[in-house]
This record gives sequence, structure tokens and C-alpha cells, in this order.
Amino acid sequence: MVRENKKPATLMAAIRYFDKDTAESFCKRIKWPEGPVCPQCGSMNIGEIKSRNRYQCREKGCRRQFSLLTDTIFQGTHLRLDQWIVGIWMIANCRNGVSSCEIARTIDCKQPSAWHLMHRIRHLFDNLELPEITGLVESDSTFVGGLVKFMRWEARERALASGRFGKTVVHAIKERRTGKVRAKVIPTNESKHVRQHLLENVRVGSPLYTDESTVYNFAEYSYIHRRVNHKKTYVKGTVHTNGCENFFNCLRRALKGTYIKPTPGHMNAYVNEATFRFNIRDMNEWERFEAAMRLIVGKRLTYSELTGGKTR
Repeated sequence: MVRENKKPATLMAAIRYFDKDTAESFCKRIKWPEGPVCPQCGSMNIGEIKSRNRYQCREKGCRRQFSLLTDTIFQGTHLRLDQWIVGIWMIANCRNGVSSCEIARTIDCKQPSAWHLMHRIRHLFDNLELPEITGLVESDSTFVGGLVKFMRWEARERALASGRFGKTVVHAIKERRTGKVRAKVIPTNESKHVRQHLLENVRVGSPLYTDESTVYNFAEYSYIHRRVNHKKTYVKGTVHTNGCENFFNCLRRALKGTYIKPTPGHMNAYVNEATFRFNIRDMNEWERFEAAMRLIVGKRLTYSELTGGKTR
């Protein structure tokens, strides 16, 4: 168990603290705060098979065997939990991201294993259930990544198959009251895609600040819409999109300085990572790590799903 006065505050302290047993007990506390639960029937009448480090449901109609890793992001892994914890700590706390080569050197594994580990961690931040925004929001889009025509043929074929022909478009919505961002990759910077993202996240009738792009013409009928003309000024009273620009700068630093050449097919994973880090920027290192760890249950991303059945 991690006691209040024992919580590590730095990466070095985390590496020293989380040995194999401590990592396992910490994950148990996260997954089963009240004791082991059968993933099939939900029973807490559980026996332990100590020789195999597994559990078995004692209910007559079930008798399911499972482990701590079952139904988590760790399921099927060949890496130790203490290696995973260091990887999660680094991704949650490195402001501009961290490369798979650096993760591989730090936790002592091969680079392809580190690459898969990182994408499984990014998968934690995908499809989070978030409440509808009712307050004032900013909305803006940016273009990231390289042009499709300059990509390797494999990446170019995947990009064209997904309907992308230029750079990847990222649309962001920032809530002024909380300072939190919701961002995602959209197929094109057309009104229908921007409108869909806004309607999925922002209640109709809320105040909305944007630039003068024509893609927001629909907003006059759905939101209390105010615009700022970036050809003349970036701030008009309280009307601006500087909050979204702040997030885009954080995203670009990670993409240009650390990840270098992410393909369009994986871009949404990198956007999810940057969004998660941006939204917990006011926390300390332990709190950011714990926020990521609390998402481990119910998420799994196999190598085949990640690569579409192809090897890298």
C-alpha cells in the first residue's frame, strides 16, 4: 500500500519505490479497492491459486480463473508491472512527451515493446466519459503532421484510405471556467465535422468564441457566438481563442520535438496524450501518475489491433 508520507515525488523516487511487490499491491488497490472481483459474474467469493499467482471464482456456475492483469491495460503483457509503472509515470509527467527509445532505455526492454507499451498507455485516455459543457468555450482548429504526398507509401496508402489528403486536422474546445480542453482529429476542417465535435461536447445555447472562419457560420443558430478577426487583432475584450492556441503549442512541441513523424492513423492517440497532460497540468507528479493509473481497468489494445495485423 502507498501511504501518504511514502508517495514518491519524482521519477527517481518512483523507480526506487515501486519494486515488483509494491507495484502489484498498488495495482490491486486501484483495481480491487474492496478485494478481488470475478470479471465474469461479479462475485467477490474468490479463492487464490498461489502457485500460479491467479484467482478463481468459487460460484458454482462460474469457476472463472483470472489474474490481476485480466481486463486491464496490462493483460497479455510480458513486461513486469514495475516497468509499466515507470512508463506510465514518464508519459503522464514529461511535458513534451517521451520517445519510445528513451522508454526502452529506462525500463530495459526493446524499442518495439516500448512503442506498443506507450500506445497502450495512450489508449487509457481514449473515449473518456465526460459531462456536457454548459459554460463559455473557445473553439479552434490546427493542422499538424506532414503532407500525405511526402509520406512513405505504406503510410500514404493508409492516410488516403482514411480520406486524408493533406495535413491532419485537430479541432479543440477549451472550457474557460475549468481551463480544460477536449481535442480530437477530424477528417477535414469542414463545417460538418467541426459542428459534430461541438454538438457532442457543448450544450446548445452556450457562449462560444471563435475566429472568423466560415466553418463556424452554423454557430449563429446553435450558440451565443462571438468572433475575433485574427487579421486585425487576437483579442477583442474577452473574445479570443488564445486558450486553444496554448494547447496547440503544447501539442506541436511534442509532435515536432519528440515524436517527429507520427502517421495520421495514430495521430488521435498523440492528441489524447497531449490533452490528458494539458488537463492535469496543475497537479503534482504523483497526482498526474495516479490519475492515469485509475484508468487502467477495462482498457486493452493488442499489437494486432494497433498495427492492423501488420508488423512494423
